Amino acid sequence: MDQRKPIREQLAQTIGFCPKDAIGWLYAARGFYKLKDFHSVIECVAPALRNERTKREAQHLLAFSFLHTGQAEAAAGAFFRSINSGNDTDWQPLVELFIDNPNLKLT
Repeated sequence: MDQRKPIREQLAQTIGFCPKDAIGWLYAARGFYKLKDFHSVIECVAPALRNERTKREAQHLLAFSFLHTGQAEAAAGAFFRSINSGNDTDWQPLVELFIDNPNLKLT
């Protein structure tokens, strides 16, 4: 099984540096999302979730990345937090997630 390198190591090796602030990490997450590298998105959004300016979009990206990596329970929690952050459009994927996973519960 191929083991993934931490995102900081990947970025340092491929482009020579890492983002220095939450906005940079959010843009990196967007890039990985566009490339459909959802595991890297999950790693990149952590600093953006701790910043009020980037938290809302980071939470949205995190929820969809969990969904795309088959982590239904984590996705449900992330969609719930995303909705509470003001992303009202995330109601639809949250409802669809519960319809597709009737045994799923928010904890």
